[in-house]
Amino acid sequence: MKNKTQKSKCSLLQKDKLIKKPVLQSKFNKNYYFGNIYSNYDEFLNWKEVAKDLIKRFKFNSFLDIGCGCGNLVKEIKKQKGKSADVYGIDASDFAVKKANISFVILADCQNLPFKDNYFDVVFILTTYSYLYSISDVRQAIREAYRVSRRIIIFEDVYDIPDKTSDNYDSCRQQFFSRKQWASFWKTFTKSDRIEICKYIGQGRFYNTIEIHKKYNNKKYET
Repeated sequence: MKNKTQKSKCSLLQKDKLIKKPVLQSKFNKNYYFGNIYSNYDEFLNWKEVAKDLIKRFKFNSFLDIGCGCGNLVKEIKKQKGKSADVYGIDASDFAVKKANISFVILADCQNLPFKDNYFDVVFILTTYSYLYSISDVRQAIREAYRVSRRIIIFEDVYDIPDKTSDNYDSCRQQFFSRKQWASFWKTFTKSDRIEICKYIGQGRFYNTIEIHKKYNNKKYET
């Protein structure tokens, strides 16, 4: 059984797409996660409760967190869902991936995801694409997220330019779009899939998301 599991995971990952050299270390290093931007990334959100929120709201067996940071959320989801859940997180920060120190958090580029098409039940993207350098980069990242998703994409970003005194201010962010503009980017690639603007209060945080429900999936699940 162990060998079978290892074989399936090897076939899922497209190793030629993995980042082979550390990138973005000048920005997304230890001081970013535990100092300059976040005083303590481990306590940035109540990761345990956020995981509960997502598990309760969406029924899934596979989950990808794009821009997972130090892997706090995917670790909690794996813990709560159990070993059978197929959970991955990717980040472009070598520091964050090493800090996560677990096999299902990998160094990868959101514009070139190392996974098969239509694999993940849920793809989760929390304030990741605003760090990309250009609109063409954003479009490519959206294209990749759509490619690897099977059922639902949960997207949330900063929808306005925060004041420099705000907790949301981050000098590394490059792209700022309204919720309507972000939704229009997704519509370019999602064809006739259902797109919903969702606002709700969970146990872990307030959610202000764009949810993309891929049309070809006919199974019922909570929305």
